[in-house]
Amino acid sequence: MRRYLQGTLDFACGIYAVINALSLIEGIDLAAGRHMLSESHVALAARPELFAAFARNETDHYWLVRYMLRRWCAAPPHALRVICPHGAAPPSERDLALEEVSLYLPERRPPEGAPSAREAGAEAALVRRELQTWFSERRKTKRAALLRFHRFLPGVPGPVISHWTCASDCDQLAVHLHDASSDANSLRHLEHRVLNPDANGRPMARIVPESLYLLENAARG
Repeated sequence: MRRYLQGTLDFACGIYAVINALSLIEGIDLAAGRHMLSESHVALAARPELFAAFARNETDHYWLVRYMLRRWCAAPPHALRVICPHGAAPPSERDLALEEVSLYLPERRPPEGAPSAREAGAEAALVRRELQTWFSERRKTKRAALLRFHRFLPGVPGPVISHWTCASDCDQLAVHLHDASSDANSLRHLEHRVLNPDANGRPMARIVPESLYLLENAARG
């Protein structure tokens, strides 16, 4: 019988991604992480319609990631610089208020990505360059990145999973993840070969460019 692990029954990946980014950059301890998790749940519970969408995974969680960044990463003791390379506005007080929240933020392309292998390859290369450039300069600051990826299986229409995670590095082989899941089948690395389209013109996994949030310690940036 299957042993269910944290992250396989809940849909809190957006919350964990931000907490794990703070762990990488700020070295927060267990008590701080638990406080952020519990207080974020309390804030969501005050808005039943949002909490229901969160609990049932009836949302893409863009709003939740922005809420977490604004609440926990915008002021001391954890003031991070947030860069959105694909045009999104930095998280603001409006995100913190959880008012007029859109449960789904339309991504520029469907989960499968570009209609041609050439365009899909160009998109994957762009994301790879952005992440490699970001992490290549981390000798100057402690850095992390948030991203959302879609994972696919052959013959299955649509993604089998859409997941928010925290990246800790990007080298010539892969994007390395600092992820919350303990499931043995979870991805710990997004190898560049699985992000590039295969012979059928479809990748095994796709990072959504507009989901990228590049994070560093503001005091050191």
